[in-house]
Amino acid sequence: MNKEEILARSRNENKGMDIIELQSLEKASRIAAQVGMLLCCFVAVMEVAVTGQVSMESWLIYFGILSTLFLMKYRLMKKRHELFLSIFYTALFLMFLVLFLWKLLC
Repeated sequence: MNKEEILARSRNENKGMDIIELQSLEKASRIAAQVGMLLCCFVAVMEVAVTGQVSMESWLIYFGILSTLFLMKYRLMKKRHELFLSIFYTALFLMFLVLFLWKLLC
């Protein structure tokens, strides 16, 4: 590929997305993940305090969101770090899914 083809391909991939929008979206995603973590902690603590049981549902949802977030980041950025995080969060999601189903069915 020559320089012009690379530039044309890059322009097509980034068409309609300006840098400020991308940075804002990245910052919003990071803050949303942090708020989600705090909410999951709050729900888990409240459930343990009230029922004496650990909340699987909130962690199931949280790790599902994170696994999707990092999978999409990997698809867009092609960084191995993002892939490893996606695999890690997917494993946690699956673990909490199994625990949730176990709790639900038993």
